[in-house]
Amino acid sequence: MVDVGSVIASFFIMLKQDLYVLIRIELLVALVTLLFLVMFVMDFYRCRSRSSIVTTILKTLDGLSDHIVVYLLGAMRSADFHKQLFPVWAIILVSLRASLGYLSGYNIADRERRVTEVSNVIQFIGTGVLISTPALKFTKPLWSLWAILTLRSVYRFWAHGGAVKSLWHGRSSEFLPEYLRVGKDDQHDWRNNLDNGENYLVYGETDQKIKIKKPEYVLQLNVTNPNSLITLDKVRDCSKPLLSSSISSRYYDMTLAFSLSRLLRCRIEDVPLHPDSTIRTRNLITSHIIGDQDQHAESDMDTAKTATRTFKILELELAFIRDYFCTLYPVVFWRGLLSLFLSLLQSIATFAVALWLAVDIRSLLKEKDDVEIRVGGFNVDLIITWVFLFFMMFKEVWEMVTYLLSNWTRLLLVCKYVQNQCWHIMDTGPTECLISSFFSSKLADPWHGRIDQYEFLQSCTYKPTFWKIAHAITLGKTPQKLDGRRSGNTIKIPECVKVAVLQELRRLDLNGQQLQRDVRSLRFGRYEWALFRLTKCSQSILVWHIATSLCEIKLAQGKNIDLSKPSFLRSMWSWLKEQVCCSSHPFLVDENISLKGQLLINYRIANSLSRYCAYLLVYQSELLPDSFITPEWIFETTLEYACNNLKDCESTKCRYDTLMAIAQEAVQDSELGKLAMNIVQQGAMLAKDLIDNEDEENRWDILAGVWTKLLVHIAPSWNAEAHKNGLESGGELITLIWALLWHCGVAKSSMWDDDRAPESTAQAPQENTTETRNTQFADEQEPIRASSLDLDSDITANGTYGSLKQGNSLGQGGLHQR
Repeated sequence: MVDVGSVIASFFIMLKQDLYVLIRIELLVALVTLLFLVMFVMDFYRCRSRSSIVTTILKTLDGLSDHIVVYLLGAMRSADFHKQLFPVWAIILVSLRASLGYLSGYNIADRERRVTEVSNVIQFIGTGVLISTPALKFTKPLWSLWAILTLRSVYRFWAHGGAVKSLWHGRSSEFLPEYLRVGKDDQHDWRNNLDNGENYLVYGETDQKIKIKKPEYVLQLNVTNPNSLITLDKVRDCSKPLLSSSISSRYYDMTLAFSLSRLLRCRIEDVPLHPDSTIRTRNLITSHIIGDQDQHAESDMDTAKTATRTFKILELELAFIRDYFCTLYPVVFWRGLLSLFLSLLQSIATFAVALWLAVDIRSLLKEKDDVEIRVGGFNVDLIITWVFLFFMMFKEVWEMVTYLLSNWTRLLLVCKYVQNQCWHIMDTGPTECLISSFFSSKLADPWHGRIDQYEFLQSCTYKPTFWKIAHAITLGKTPQKLDGRRSGNTIKIPECVKVAVLQELRRLDLNGQQLQRDVRSLRFGRYEWALFRLTKCSQSILVWHIATSLCEIKLAQGKNIDLSKPSFLRSMWSWLKEQVCCSSHPFLVDENISLKGQLLINYRIANSLSRYCAYLLVYQSELLPDSFITPEWIFETTLEYACNNLKDCESTKCRYDTLMAIAQEAVQDSELGKLAMNIVQQGAMLAKDLIDNEDEENRWDILAGVWTKLLVHIAPSWNAEAHKNGLESGGELITLIWALLWHCGVAKSSMWDDDRAPESTAQAPQENTTETRNTQFADEQEPIRASSLDLDSDITANGTYGSLKQGNSLGQGGLHQR
């Protein structure tokens, strides 16, 4: 009989043998090196990924990486045998670990980065201890590589401090508002050419001096070298061939987007701008980006081009904002092309020394270590080390390419071109070809260009049992999913949506601080109650979303589409087709086959925006103008009513019939009667009115117009912090519109009740004394009660008036106390 204890004991004894210790260390080093390389490459896409699972995995591995490296360094140091390649593996590991955050590891606002760099230096010291092992060969390339990597960490430590103090980066929001305000009354000021509102800084203020202007005591630039200061009007008026060609708009748009991003950073960092600068920016937006309100003679093709250009500028603007708050780019470019050159020089030096080391370790082919792994006469240790060094060199090349093809390099090339500081040894033609090549080559678009989708009627009975178990087993590492919240696949924003949004923006009056209700745009007064009488945007979104879904089902029935419960095989085939083939038909009706003309355009606009706004309500409610607690309460009460009435419906047709029956029973002729119903009844009744009173063309024309209007009116928001946080995963479509409206001075919409939200993203200081808290609470009781009464009179869902009223009161109180 086999002695189990002896087998286990011999197994552990075997693991302590030198050969098996080497195998274990080598496997771990190989696994971790490959893992670090993948994480390094994925770091470029981290701020563009919309997958919460991928983001969670990357953050978890990033948090464990330091522990893994320290463990392997200790294992190699404590081994009982001498191995020439241990120091090489150690320095490769530490190098890859230090490079994991070469883009998104930290940013200019991360004050803890200095601690992180100290951690890297400590790891380099530990590697240095391994390198100092006696009788070690190829010490020159190893010590050279160690010195370069240590200097890179020291340089980043120093460059981060310089970027924080730079007027172009860290102090931009401190300086820019004062700069835009100075010179209004000084007609002799060289900066007072503001007739077109384009005298905004782009680059070059770092080379100037700052002084305090009296008696206003504001910051003012003392321009010692006017040619080095680049403003928007200089770029626009530049007569050089590259900026006067037919494709010059893309160079000007790059500088325009960056200049606007600096203004938007002021909003995110709670720095107010002077009202006059807002007026000038509004004129810039309306005249040079979206166009005037009276451009009705513009052809459809020209409107589409303008819409594409408008969204491209907004995407570039938010890309610069994302880079500033979420990546290392401001540190790499803190001194412009000079600091970029220093970063590239470090990568080139690292690549060269790694190549030197790869050549130098060939001497091990003829010699044998104390312990080594050979297969068929080949030294496996040496081959794997060459693979590791190749990974390291690939990492340096990837980093250089990423920096060179970034928007920051393109921006600086345009600025240097305007400054007439391009390479004088080159002719104008090659220089322009070089700049054009940088603009034509790219690793990724500035924005992903996709929107998430959520369909309430198909998801209200969803029970994520598997994900709840996974969330519990992984102790919260797996993202939590709740009942009734099953998001659909993301879709690329249809071009017709961009055109519709542009046309809606042109129709609106952007001269005030809030968007006005445009009653005339809703052609039929029959549906006015569902748009202008619902005082919370969360209500309007759900009511019109339910109505749009029912109208879509009606359209599918008219096209003879099978809406019965699909079989298991059919469901699996549909799921596989969506996951593998990325189906371009996310809606019930295959619009490319069944729909044509204006009906197709309106169908795409209404459906995509309906599901996107519903997604915002369910998953990104902090981006909506409603208070924090309102969207959640409205959705939960609506979900409860829908589940109770649709729990036995297993097909789309059954859901449609059930809701149409509810609408038939709840018919109300008076507006007050409609407003007194719950949201599911309101949505069903609105759909019934649209189906009974409009033909397909008019019905979808109304829905497309309403959803375009809703998207624009829910965009103004006080919560800039939420929009900034959303940029970490790429950003949302609503953030683009929010940024444009903020530049125009629009802070809210008159369609929704004022939730008394704070105007600043910064938290007010709170005193710890009981007296202060009691006084604040007493002062806020009346506005809280008023808001609660408004919500109570507007929202009635399944008889939960008291709960909703109490919840909203608590939510509003929380907002005030923040």
